[in-house]
Amino acid sequence: MRVTLDTNILVSAFIAKHGHSANVLELALTLEGLELVLSRPILQELGDVLRREEVRTRFTYTDRDIKQIMSVLQRSARMVPVESRFRVVKDDPKDDVILGTAYDGKAEYIVSGDRHLLKMGRFKGIRIVNPKQMAKILARKFPQLMLNL
Repeated sequence: MRVTLDTNILVSAFIAKHGHSANVLELALTLEGLELVLSRPILQELGDVLRREEVRTRFTYTDRDIKQIMSVLQRSARMVPVESRFRVVKDDPKDDVILGTAYDGKAEYIVSGDRHLLKMGRFKGIRIVNPKQMAKILARKFPQLMLNL
């Protein structure tokens, strides 16, 4: 199973360090049978967001920590070049890179907290779900996880 995490889910996972976003990220990085699909544009946006002053006040990561986070994600994820140039999300065109990453990486799911993407529900056969929905999907697919939902 391949899954693309929206930047907002990655940020949430690192700020909150627990909850559905953090659980989904941890499983995507460690669970055999689940593959995280990311791209350079997603990692670039993640780094930019984590370095914003308003975000930095919510967590205690240093610049070195952020570089290490980026490095771990790059090594652990299936990094795909975004070749598709979709122009689908009119209200937030930056979300098109999430769709392109998932499509080019043959992901089955996009996990997002973004209302523009969630409203779509599906894109070219890729289900778009929130972190809680993804946790439930993973609990059904991998019952040995015994996730607290």
